[in-house]
Amino acid sequence: MKSLSSTSYIYRLDQMGNPLQAPLLPGLADVYVDGEYIVSTNIATVPTKGQMELGLGVEQAIKVARNMSYQEARSGETLVAFNELHHQIQIDRANCLSREARIEERERLPISGEDAKVDIQSDRVLPEWEKYEQEERGVPIRGGYRWRVQLPGGEHRTVSVQYTIKTFVDSELVDGNRRE
Repeated sequence: MKSLSSTSYIYRLDQMGNPLQAPLLPGLADVYVDGEYIVSTNIATVPTKGQMELGLGVEQAIKVARNMSYQEARSGETLVAFNELHHQIQIDRANCLSREARIEERERLPISGEDAKVDIQSDRVLPEWEKYEQEERGVPIRGGYRWRVQLPGGEHRTVSVQYTIKTFVDSELVDGNRRE
């Protein structure tokens, strides 16, 4: 079994509406929270009563570790055998803030091409997630999912997914069977 570990970051985002009776024009904005300078950012045009999203940088007080394990197995010794590529992704988060944080975790599962003889199945997801194709960003994706969780201050939580890719034993995935 192969195991990979990577450190990820939680990025702070603020979503807010345009309170003006006119469009908010594009330009540079300095963002302050409780009188403390946070970041300078460019904002795009926001229509009257429209919504905007501001990136506020990395939240250092929320720690994230994404761990992946991988195991390749053969489903049998018969004439028509399959390679089963078992994957498990586990994302651990610890909220070191004194307040609750709303966290959205996004993940993508591989998808097979139209003529590919590959079967991809999600075996177990904890907690349940929802399909996420990011149409609101104008760059739709396939195979996207997300978890939306509330993480109280001082707590630690884990989300995970297990999935299997099945191929004929004499086949290999493009770029190799190992996925990371």
